Amino acid sequence: MDSALLNKLARYCAYQERCISEIKQKIHDLDPLADSEMYIQWLQENNYLNESRFVGLFIRSKFNQKKWGRSKIQFELRKKGISDSEIQAHWDEIEEDDYSEALKTLLSKKAESLKTGTSTEKYQKCYRTGLSKGFEPGLVSQVLKGLFPKGFA
Repeated sequence: MDSALLNKLARYCAYQERCISEIKQKIHDLDPLADSEMYIQWLQENNYLNESRFVGLFIRSKFNQKKWGRSKIQFELRKKGISDSEIQAHWDEIEEDDYSEALKTLLSKKAESLKTGTSTEKYQKCYRTGLSKGFEPGLVSQVLKGLFPKGFA
């Protein structure tokens, strides 16, 4: 095992939580001929790499900082090669009340920012905003019923 490569990988992991696919890509970038499994095993044994810890942190940070919904978070984690079972194990990182409140805040701000258009057009724009942030269609509709009392769904 190349100690220089190992040091670079350890620093890469210590700087920020990483998933296995990111480490494999980094190993390939640094040394395409290296045996990535050997390095990954060492990083896991020495607690530099922990995919479960990564998933929990990813879910919390994307929700708290970017206000992403579950669909968008799940899509991004799947792109990183994270299993659905690992993702499901960490959904409780987001409190249901916080999740609903974040969506209400997002949609309220969007509704207030819309100066022109009919109520139907405003509703549709808010609905698309909720979906684009990764919130579930049913929950978006439910929250919009409170913002647009006459209803459009």
